[in-house]
Amino acid sequence: MLEHAPDQGSTGLILNHPTGKSVGQLISSDAFSKLAHLPVCHGGPVDSDQLHFAVFEWNNNALHCHTRISAEQAVEAMQQRGKLVRAFAGHSDWTSGQLHEELEMHSWITAYSRQDTLSHLLGDDFWAKSLQEISSFHHILSLTPENPFLN
Repeated sequence: MLEHAPDQGSTGLILNHPTGKSVGQLISSDAFSKLAHLPVCHGGPVDSDQLHFAVFEWNNNALHCHTRISAEQAVEAMQQRGKLVRAFAGHSDWTSGQLHEELEMHSWITAYSRQDTLSHLLGDDFWAKSLQEISSFHHILSLTPENPFLN
C-alpha cells in the first residue's frame, strides 16, 4: 500500500507478480541503460502500459516505498546501501471506501512488514514466506497451489 486516504481512495503495487521481462526488454533508450537488467513486475491493472520505478528501504523500524521517481533517481538509489530498486508495469487503485469494504469482507490478508522483507521482495517465494510468518493457518494456506483444481 503506497497511499491511503479514506476520503480519496488508495494506491498500491503488486509485489509478487513478475512479468518475465526486464526494463531493457521493454525500453531501449540510453536513459534507461543502467536499469536494463531490472526485472519488471506487474504492479496492477491501472496504467499497465506505464513503467514505474520504486525504491524500498527499511528506515525507523518501517518499510518505506518511494515512487514517482525518475530513471536517474532509480540509478542513484541502486548505488546506495540498504535501498532496493524495482520496476513495475502499472499499479493498483481503489476508490474512496472501496478498500475499507474489501477489508471488512476479509478479501485481503494484512500484515506488518519485517526488516527481512527486502531480502525476499523479488523471490518467487515472497508471497509464501510472507504468509508463513503470520500464523500456522497462514502457513498451510501458503502451501495451497494457485489453482487447487489442477491438483
